Amino acid sequence: MVSNPRAPSRARAIKPLNAPAQLEVREDGRGRPVSLAVGGNMQPVASIEDTWKINDEWWRGPGQEIERVYFEVLLADGRRVTLFHDLVSSEWFRQ
Repeated sequence: MVSNPRAPSRARAIKPLNAPAQLEVREDGRGRPVSLAVGGNMQPVASIEDTWKINDEWWRGPGQEIERVYFEVLLADGRRVTLFHDLVSSEWFRQ
């Protein structure tokens, strides 16, 4: 059993897991990723393995809703990356 240290918890010590990070992406004419910046270098996308779209919190109003297109891609070097295009802000993020 773990003993209670009786120390108050600190809110600043809590960090979100898997928080999205902004990402530089080059896309084709249909808005699909063709290369993305990984470690400062542009890596070509070998294939798009999966795609899905979410629309959420639409009731909050313009600019506050969540509208994203997710892509699971396979890079030319074999790495799998999940990224999304935020359709509200027009920015790309790595998930």
